Amino acid sequence: MKPKNAEQTENSGTYRSGIAARLAGIPVETLRVWERRYGVVGPRLSPRGQRLYSATQIQRLALIKELVDAGHPIGGIAPMTTDALNAARAMARTLGAAPAADTPREVSIALVGPMISARQFEVTQADSASRIVARCPRITEAAAILRNVKADVAVIELAILDDSSSATIDAIKEACGAKMVVVLYRFAPSAQIRRLRTAGHEVVHAPTDAAAIESLCRALVQQPQLPTMSTAPAVLSADPPARRFDDHALAKLAEASTTVYCECPRHLAELVLSLSSFERYSADCANRSPEDAALHRDLNRTAAQARALLEDALLRVAIAEGLAVPRAKASPA
Repeated sequence: MKPKNAEQTENSGTYRSGIAARLAGIPVETLRVWERRYGVVGPRLSPRGQRLYSATQIQRLALIKELVDAGHPIGGIAPMTTDALNAARAMARTLGAAPAADTPREVSIALVGPMISARQFEVTQADSASRIVARCPRITEAAAILRNVKADVAVIELAILDDSSSATIDAIKEACGAKMVVVLYRFAPSAQIRRLRTAGHEVVHAPTDAAAIESLCRALVQQPQLPTMSTAPAVLSADPPARRFDDHALAKLAEASTTVYCECPRHLAELVLSLSSFERYSADCANRSPEDAALHRDLNRTAAQARALLEDALLRVAIAEGLAVPRAKASPA
């Protein structure tokens, strides 16, 4: 009789993330990064919200892992179809050369925290392109110690994440000039985890082994650094554009569009109304800090720009459909 595996769903032939990662030959933390940042596969969710992977998806993950190990950047191959990935691997094998011309550069890692900086944490492979450049057991001393160190990734171990964690992490990151930060935590409210991930940090539940951390650091350095949400896009203007249609005009356009074959005016009116509502909401949203206030100003401007673009589209569609177009407003609502 086949033994029952707690991590495999026998009836559906799918696997949970832990065993899927092992079968693909990658740490589960790397799998989560690849999914969150690149969408390498689309696992289905169980009724309890657990990610379930098919055998085909595991084969795709293993293929991506092989190409990444050979030198392909994950950001370049993640969008490729499985057929294209197989073709890339076949071509490389036919030519007898690595798929990518560039040898992966060395990744320098700074370790901060009592457990993560212990001597048992070592680079796991003799031919690894990773190097530990600093170990700081004490969090409070890390920023000062790392000022003369340059690291690509700072791995910071924090037992508990709280309101002071962001400042601590930012100080350590700035001290060593790290491009990315991996935060290892044991206990944390979900709001703090989301806040750190929004800031661009990778947050992983501890404990985790040296091989997983090393693989995660390499995966993070390979990808382009994402801008934080508090950075406003350069295309945004300082002053949000005024509303062209008020709520009453949008309702009229939505009602009129139901009498014509094309319902695009109604859908656009609903989108504009929704964006206008969020625009007002973001302007009035409570701010807990100057950074929080800057974020909401950016959200307000972004919503205003999106609303103005859709208003222009709505106007063009309404004219094309012969609908009565309300007069433009003279000032913002």
